[in-house]
Amino acid sequence: MTSSTTSDKQRALIFSIIALVLTALAAAGRLCSLLFFYDKIGYYQRGAVLPVVSNILFAASVVFFAIAALFWLKPAKTVAVPSKTAGYAALLPALALAACAVFSLDRVLSPELNILYLLNLLLAVVGAVFFFSLTFCRQPSTLSVLTGVGTILWLAISWLRSYRDFTVPMNSPDKLFFNLGCIGATLFVFSELRAIYGMSKPRFYYFSISTAILTLAVSSIPSLIGNACGIFASYSLTFEDLFFLALLIYATVRLITLVSSKPTEIDEAVSPSEEAQE
Repeated sequence: MTSSTTSDKQRALIFSIIALVLTALAAAGRLCSLLFFYDKIGYYQRGAVLPVVSNILFAASVVFFAIAALFWLKPAKTVAVPSKTAGYAALLPALALAACAVFSLDRVLSPELNILYLLNLLLAVVGAVFFFSLTFCRQPSTLSVLTGVGTILWLAISWLRSYRDFTVPMNSPDKLFFNLGCIGATLFVFSELRAIYGMSKPRFYYFSISTAILTLAVSSIPSLIGNACGIFASYSLTFEDLFFLALLIYATVRLITLVSSKPTEIDEAVSPSEEAQE
C-alpha cells in the first residue's frame, strides 16, 4: 500500500467517524427535544432553544457531508460490493420489510380495501427480497437490481401514505423528519445498486451513505422512543421507523466494513484525470 493510499484511507476513516458522531449528536438533540419540549399537537414549544439548535446541527451536518465528500475525500475508483458482514446485517431491513408486509396484509384483508396498503404489501415483499439477496446472492445480481427498484418504490409509497395521515399536522417536524428519512434511504439504496454493478461515483456514495445514516437515525430512534414514552397523540409510522432503524444498522455496518476493508477492495489509487472526472 502506498503512502498516498494510506492517506486516502485515513481520510475516509476520519470522515466516517465524524459522520457517526454528528449523527449521534443530532439524534440525541431531537430525542431530547421530543422528551422535554414537545406538545402533543405536533409541534415544539414556542421559544424552545434545543429544537432549533438540533435542527441547525442536522442541516449543517448534511452540508458538511457534501463539502467533505466533494473536496476532501480522495476515494478509490469504485466502491466495493457489500462484504459478508454487511450481507448478514442486510437481514435486519429484510425482516423489517417482511413485518411491514404482514401489517399491510391485515389492512388489505379488512372490509375497506385501501389501494395504498395493497401497493405497500407488494412492494414491501419486493424490498424484503432485495435485502435477502444481499445476503444470499453473489453480487452483482439481476435479482438485486430488479428488487432494489421495488424498494425505492416502497419508500415512495410510504412517503405518500405519511401525507395522507391527517392525524399529524402536514408541517409537523415529525412528518418532516420521516420524509427526510425516506429521501436518505432512497439515496442510499440507489447508490448501493450502482455500487453492486461497479457504476458508483465514490464521492457521491460516501455522501449518500453518511446522509442516510444521519436522516435514518434522526427520524427513527427519537420517534420510536418518543412513541414508547407516549409523547405523540397519534403516530402511525411505527413499522416504517423500525425499517429505518434496521436500514440504519445495515448502512452503519456497510460504512464501517467499507473503510476498514482490504486495500485491494477500495484503495486502488486514481489518476489526476480520473479524479477530475468524478
